[in-house]
Amino acid sequence: MKMKKHLILSMLLLGFAGMLEAENVQRTLPDVVEGVRDEVISLNGEWQFQYAPGEKWERVTVPGELAMQGYGIEHDKPVLYKKTVLVPADYRGKQVILRFDGVYSYARLWVNGKQAAEHAGGFTRWETDITSLIRIGKKNEIRLEVTDRLNDISYASGYAHHPIGGILRGVSLYALPESNMRDFFVETLLDDAYQDADLRIVYSMSASAKVSFTLKEKKSGRVCLESGVLACQQGDNEHRFRISRPELWDAEHPNLYVLQVNVQSADGGYSFEREIGFRKIEVKGDRMLVNGKQVKLRGACRHDIHPTLGRTSTPELDSLDAVLFKRANMNFVRTSHYPPTESFLKYCDREGIYVECETAVWILTVRRIMLPERVRMIRKLLPSIWVSWKRWSLLPVLMLPCFSGRSVTNPFMERTSSCRMTG
Repeated sequence: MKMKKHLILSMLLLGFAGMLEAENVQRTLPDVVEGVRDEVISLNGEWQFQYAPGEKWERVTVPGELAMQGYGIEHDKPVLYKKTVLVPADYRGKQVILRFDGVYSYARLWVNGKQAAEHAGGFTRWETDITSLIRIGKKNEIRLEVTDRLNDISYASGYAHHPIGGILRGVSLYALPESNMRDFFVETLLDDAYQDADLRIVYSMSASAKVSFTLKEKKSGRVCLESGVLACQQGDNEHRFRISRPELWDAEHPNLYVLQVNVQSADGGYSFEREIGFRKIEVKGDRMLVNGKQVKLRGACRHDIHPTLGRTSTPELDSLDAVLFKRANMNFVRTSHYPPTESFLKYCDREGIYVECETAVWILTVRRIMLPERVRMIRKLLPSIWVSWKRWSLLPVLMLPCFSGRSVTNPFMERTSSCRMTG
């Protein structure tokens, strides 16, 4: 029976893989873009909302559950959001990206009356290049149609016992030079003595450019690496740097480093930072080892919960949760039953909390088929494992207990990794 389920899932994944390949791109939010004052613009806050065609437009808060704002969302019945956005004049000549961190569960996007994209899946980040659809220096209208699908494979409205449809996570608009990084991936590879490490950096470039990397200790600011200027080509690139005796990360010693990335090209330059940690995860027999030392997990499950906005969260609440978990002597969190926000993972990295990061897949039945966006989510988020230890469980209902003596209880559905990439 298990082999039959594995075979069905394998065929579904392979069948949708090619369809989604072009969409499987993760860009990294910039910290600085040359010539641009506001490189990232938050679109959170007040949006216009229409419950049904012909009805008047109301005001709602984004992100936030519509049901918690007085609207009885129905399964398979679309509702409509809209917002007017002024695109800054200094975005001219840049690639302009509209990003949604989570919309439940099926969304169709229009920009200035032209359809730009569609996406299914409520807890995965998705974004669209809208450069050709916008008017630089003028106001632009964004419309988003959202449908809470009854047969969504995450079943999030099912176990919430009410339709949760809506924009549940943040929305932002940002600019990048035409030559920019995609699928940025960092891996720390410790040697067998847990003393020295290779820092592996992998990414794809939309066009050729020059890059440089600087690694600093977060606490002291001590520089551990200065790569100098490196030429990179369009397409896939990889670099490895030897780091001597880095301070290691674990739940009791959450030592972090800051990796500064700078990209320069004829289109202009930009930069961003990533916090990383050096650690090695191993499972030997019935023991889990972090940096060669046995670790026992003490923790609980966690949902995105806002006191007034429902199945959503904010960076402030994410931070508070991580702090309170640590104060409660927890060192482990399971993100039931979907991937958490990137800000929650960031605070777990800082506080020192291991995270089992679940995919948004619930019960696989004849009625709930494997949707293409789930393949897209797996491709995006499997590498999204940072200095916290995050174990992927695609179908928790098919799993044995998380730590039953095997590192991987379901070899097809799970993977243990030791690095993180956040686009």
